[in-house]
Amino acid sequence: MMECDEARDLLDAYADNALELAEAARLNRHLQGCAACRAELDAIRGLGHALRAQAPYHRAPDALRQRVRAALPQVAAAPLPARPARRGGRAGGWAVQAWANLGMAVVAACALALAAGLWLQRPTAQGLLAQQIVASHVRALLSGRPVDVISTDEHTVKPWFNGRLDYAPPVVDLAPQGFALVGGRVDYVDARRVAVLIYRAGGHPIDLYLFPTTDAAAAPQTRSDDGYALATWVAGGMRYWAITDAEPAVLKRFVRGSTAASP
Repeated sequence: MMECDEARDLLDAYADNALELAEAARLNRHLQGCAACRAELDAIRGLGHALRAQAPYHRAPDALRQRVRAALPQVAAAPLPARPARRGGRAGGWAVQAWANLGMAVVAACALALAAGLWLQRPTAQGLLAQQIVASHVRALLSGRPVDVISTDEHTVKPWFNGRLDYAPPVVDLAPQGFALVGGRVDYVDARRVAVLIYRAGGHPIDLYLFPTTDAAAAPQTRSDDGYALATWVAGGMRYWAITDAEPAVLKRFVRGSTAASP
């Protein structure tokens, strides 16, 4: 019999149709008899619909637009190939074919420009991961249960992840730096379970996602996405992502404290 704690860990993957059939069937049986988990699933799906409906539109770079505009008149102005008229005055068919070829050239140029624009606008792997971090953070806040284990003691939070993940996340006390540990949870990012540590700076939560990586050590990089401040770095074989709705300066202080205290 599936318990609610296990079910909630699977809801995100279930909403994305990413569970294996057997596990999805077990979760479906639990959902049939659990109104609370059904409500949480509805909230997850509602958030997904809202995010897709409000997905940002990326305008083509001005330089690309100028190159496309400059290229089209050149194609349109290209001289028609000359060909002597056949006996009997049947030159019209050749002109029609030439204009058809010209039209195909214009269409091909537009298609090539569009493909180039789409290629340049593709989000990077880090950009896609940042979007997942934002979605996960917002989803946790909307669920009403952003913390699975509530404790200010890192020695309580760290062992809670045992058996829930295939790695042991480091948990550090950042209270001396002004960031109190609230607890932790397990979430889904990049199609895998990851540890999330929740800290608080004043009235603002800071979620710290951490999971193993083979990437080389990397200094913190900051960015903003949908009104949230984010930072990511690699240290000790772990990829870290921090996100908050606090001011970017607060996040930078958090990152400095976290990197200094991490093993």
